[in-house]
Amino acid sequence: MITSPNTSNNTPDTSINKSIEVDMLVDEEIWGHRIYNEQTPWLCFLEFLGVLYSIHQDPNQQAFVEAKPNTLSYLPQYRLYLRNILFNNPRLVAVVKETTNEEGRWQRWLNYMKESGAGLSEQPDFHYLQQRFEKFTDFVKVIDFLRGTAIEGDSNKRWSSKFVFPYGPSCFYEDVAVSTRGSVTNDRRFFARTGEILYLMLCRSNRASELVPEFEKLLFTPNKWDKIVRALQPDESKEPNPSKPREGAYLPGGTRQRYQNLADDWLNIFRCSMPGYDALPHIVTIMGLHMILYILERASETIQRADRVTFVLEIISPEKNSVHQLATASYQENNRLTQQALEAYIDQKIAAADWQEAIANNDIATLRDLFRDDFALKDADKIDANQDAEKAIREFKARVFSRHQKHLEKVHSVWGSAIGLSSRRSSRYIRYTPKDILIKTLVLCTVSGRMEFQEFLHQLYEKYGFIIGPKQALQYFDAKKAEQDDFTMNAKRLEDRLASLGLLKRLSDACAYVENPFAQERQ
Repeated sequence: MITSPNTSNNTPDTSINKSIEVDMLVDEEIWGHRIYNEQTPWLCFLEFLGVLYSIHQDPNQQAFVEAKPNTLSYLPQYRLYLRNILFNNPRLVAVVKETTNEEGRWQRWLNYMKESGAGLSEQPDFHYLQQRFEKFTDFVKVIDFLRGTAIEGDSNKRWSSKFVFPYGPSCFYEDVAVSTRGSVTNDRRFFARTGEILYLMLCRSNRASELVPEFEKLLFTPNKWDKIVRALQPDESKEPNPSKPREGAYLPGGTRQRYQNLADDWLNIFRCSMPGYDALPHIVTIMGLHMILYILERASETIQRADRVTFVLEIISPEKNSVHQLATASYQENNRLTQQALEAYIDQKIAAADWQEAIANNDIATLRDLFRDDFALKDADKIDANQDAEKAIREFKARVFSRHQKHLEKVHSVWGSAIGLSSRRSSRYIRYTPKDILIKTLVLCTVSGRMEFQEFLHQLYEKYGFIIGPKQALQYFDAKKAEQDDFTMNAKRLEDRLASLGLLKRLSDACAYVENPFAQERQ
């Protein structure tokens, strides 16, 4: 049983009790249930879309509105006919090559799918496709197109964990496992609830009235691409779907400025005059950055660190200088924060009088109760009655750290690489060095028309804690950890990079403006 907060900012909410099926609750109490490294930013966004669309279609719920904190309940889709056709269909090419006439191709393929279609009824029926495609070759072309645009389509994930690009409502479905006997269960490996966490963050952003119309316009209104995907699916009455709502998501705390900043950045992107689907990679990229910031900020608060979370960004250079070294050190410092937070959280609990009394008396029976009450430790009864209390605590910490290192601790690295924030390029160690996709996204989120370059650097520091130029790096000059010229050249390299991307114009040697090319026609 987890106890979590329903108050503003970071105050624990003892009024909400949510049952979560896990072996212990430590990571979850700090960051929520749950953030997981194997769920990439794109998969997080796809899970989020499924949650949002389900609630948007539910007449008893309102999108981005929590009736009560941490009571999220939604009914996702399986869309197993679509997924079998796109990702569990290896004989398609052979059918085309080995059979020449249209009717023969259809019959051979339909017979094959009748035997191999998984997770469907005992007698899956794909005959509806013949009525929707005049030629088998047209059908094959549609499949090739959708496979080619699939999210992480070249991954070696099982077929039931592959996802079509989110062209519209017909494309939203959850990750599932399909057994050899055909039973279907929702799987929390790639849809690990991080998308649910994202949804709850936006519920608490106070931007519901502005966000909903943007999603309705871009993704929830059927369009020609969505209709193509819909054509591959039977009538909804024939689709197997879950009957039990998905519940159990948990996000600690109440409102946070981070959630509002994320929503504001999404709105800035939505309102740019770019083709709708072109906006989605930027939506995913900035979401990934805010999720990393959330993780690090929660860790920093837990260890009661006064300094804000910052990132020294090296704009790639042929020479290694103090910026390179500080970007590496900055990454390593941030990467340690989550484990430090875990230890601080546990130590804060154990410092309580009842814990200290149990430790002093080596009272294992009381210690078991405390482990259950404070950390929801399922197997607390297995703690040896003859064991030393201090040893039991050390062993518990080791389990917590091992669990953390396998998943949540890796998010900083995995997501940082995925969104173009961090890299090992030209170095033995990971450091913060932004790729073009992140730089473009930052311009879309920060520049409403045009902005003087130095002001742009200032805004990146204020919004995200990015240290790029000398004005943001004063602390390192005072501590004699860097040369001012190194940061001056670092900023100059970003200026040149923006110019090469068509995002900066120089009016003179001393005056450069960052320009958002899609902002001039904002609605």
